[in-house]
Amino acid sequence: MPDIANPDYFLQLARTLDRMTTDVPTAEQLQRGDDISPAIRTMVSDAGCVLTEISEELATSYRHEILHRLTHGPAERFGTAALTQCAVPLGTALSHLGNVLERLGFLHGHVLQPGTGARIPVPLDFRQPLQEHLDRIAPLLRTAAQQLRTNAVELSRIRAARSKTSAAPLAPIGARQGRIVR
Repeated sequence: MPDIANPDYFLQLARTLDRMTTDVPTAEQLQRGDDISPAIRTMVSDAGCVLTEISEELATSYRHEILHRLTHGPAERFGTAALTQCAVPLGTALSHLGNVLERLGFLHGHVLQPGTGARIPVPLDFRQPLQEHLDRIAPLLRTAAQQLRTNAVELSRIRAARSKTSAAPLAPIGARQGRIVR
């Protein structure tokens, strides 16, 4: 299980989303008739894995709150809440990927002719709605990645503050009350 209070975990997920953003098929690929289905399959798989990880973290966090209250502090609570913030843009991107799959399936089942062996350009009336869904995916992935980066910075601050308070030596009780203890 990842350390939910570790900023590096958030940055790693952000890099995964960045890679997914670069893998979104382009209008040129559609015009040429390239098979974009392998790229879509990979993106669906990756987005599903990240969403599964988010939901698993939420369940784990809840168990820790109930069973191990003393080990689950503010940084862990913030980390869980921060991680879930990228679920909506990521889920919306997954929804658009679902629409792309539906359009590709319709195209495959009703428009394409089997057995030509050559690339088959997607007709414009199919290409346009397909491209509209593809165009919505990258901004959503970038939004989710940016949220992860922003939250990684905040987690760094929380960890730094926590390490300062835990690293500071505790003064004797008399000194804390303004009396000098000798």
